[in-house]
Amino acid sequence: MSEQVEQLFVVDRPAGSEWVPGKGAREQPLWPEHAAFMDGLFERGVIALGGPFLDGSGAMLVMRVPDEGTARELLAPDPWCSGDRDIQGVGRIRPWTIFLDGR
Repeated sequence: MSEQVEQLFVVDRPAGSEWVPGKGAREQPLWPEHAAFMDGLFERGVIALGGPFLDGSGAMLVMRVPDEGTARELLAPDPWCSGDRDIQGVGRIRPWTIFLDGR
């Protein structure tokens, strides 16, 4: 009997041109709106893990989605990258498999 593998994608969220250097994620423009958006995806079970890099270069997400297109579609309305905003973009998205999990 084969074990069902959860389909995960790692999403790079690079800091955009509107990211304010020297300020943490919670101090960036539109933080409350971005946080509410991300919390909604998390509550729906779409985001497994996520958080900022401590050097201010962006963030990483691990998403439970069937493909890259779905990840991009779900992230498109994020206030940090929708419309003409460029606080944090959506960069490279790669399929990922967990071999080791110590959580």
